[in-house]
Amino acid sequence: MKLVKNSSFLLAICLIFTGCILEEINSNLAGVWNCTESSEIFLKSTKGTSIFDVVFKQDAENLSKYYIENIYDLGSATEVYATVSGSTITIPEQTVNGFVFKGSGTINDQYDLIDMTYTVDDGGGKVDHLTAEFAR
Repeated sequence: MKLVKNSSFLLAICLIFTGCILEEINSNLAGVWNCTESSEIFLKSTKGTSIFDVVFKQDAENLSKYYIENIYDLGSATEVYATVSGSTITIPEQTVNGFVFKGSGTINDQYDLIDMTYTVDDGGGKVDHLTAEFAR
């Protein structure tokens, strides 16, 4: 009986620490990231690659939700939201400042590199297909 009690206690402690570690890792996405973005539409004018900073801000109530400021290098007033589940990050389809965004990607194990593919539609008839690497 004592062995069962001790085992239950140890299991509870492990679960508590595991939950804290996962939350801490997830919250590490918040902050400034350097984005290297490759665009199909702007391939000729900028050789297809733009480099700029974005800011990931974690939602205060939903810790798996982040706001990405300055995506597509549209300035700090442009903020899309993304959700994180494990190592997957998803930008659900959403319209922000007249642009329609949608995409997904993966986060590496160290949470310091994100590879994403997404689309941006400005309503002008062409949809831009992008790949981006976010690093810090």
